[in-house]
Amino acid sequence: KYRTNIMVCAGTACVSNHSFDIREALEKEIKKQDLQDEVEVITTGCQGFCEKGPIAIVQPDNVFYQELKERDIPKLVEEHFLKGRPYKKNMYIPDKEKQPIPTMDDIDFFKYQMLVVLRNRGRMDPEEIDEYIAFDGYKALAKALTSMVPEEIRKEVEDAGLRGRGGGGFPAALKWKLCRDAEGDPKYLICNADEGDPGAYMDRSILEADPHAVLEGMTIGAKVIGAAQGYIYVRDEYPLAVKRIKKAIHQAREYGLLGENILDTDFNFDVKVVRGGGAFVCGEETALMASIEG
Repeated sequence: KYRTNIMVCAGTACVSNHSFDIREALEKEIKKQDLQDEVEVITTGCQGFCEKGPIAIVQPDNVFYQELKERDIPKLVEEHFLKGRPYKKNMYIPDKEKQPIPTMDDIDFFKYQMLVVLRNRGRMDPEEIDEYIAFDGYKALAKALTSMVPEEIRKEVEDAGLRGRGGGGFPAALKWKLCRDAEGDPKYLICNADEGDPGAYMDRSILEADPHAVLEGMTIGAKVIGAAQGYIYVRDEYPLAVKRIKKAIHQAREYGLLGENILDTDFNFDVKVVRGGGAFVCGEETALMASIEG
């Protein structure tokens, strides 16, 4: 539909540097130049280069802009979208260099990265489930629920060598097996998205940039261990992450990807968000049990 998309970073770091104002300024200037049918402004999750924010990437050219200010927008729109020449003022210039590097893939910070968990970083709107599905989102869930039994799923995760993202790196398949084999019902699946280290962005980045991936992974794990209810425990200081994961939960329910009879398979699983108290050690188990009992 559009010849060009400008992907404006809306991770916490860029938002704190007024990236929502940048988005609004872009939308106004694009409309002013009568380009609204050709250029679309999309907000994404964290794009990674936080110290250079607010940042934006113009697709399909992959042109990277950094340290954007509202005063830069009229000239950027004129140069890039009207005259067809990228705007050099806001391009990335390496230390001790004089010439800018126009494209993201040629910047050292990006070009050596191999994205796995953050594979969708910066390429979609995290608040739109259709965009996640367009990048094969929920395809793994469909396969797991319709053509695999729980042990086959667990074995595939084991063969992949998937480990937890905490300091211990505990094997995910083993954790799922221990939970599945434990006595007692019901069973619950808990996603620990709390991080108390100053400036930590690990869990926050995923929830902000790709919340549906979290829900898809939780639902697959729930199928393995036999859980019908999941909880995401997240820091209260992460309002953007909370907003996006809650919106993702609502969208997934509407699409029949959470709740009862998921994908017409008789499998039931739902997710609730529990907000933490904001300390490094703040009684996760107590908070979760209170929520479950309530």
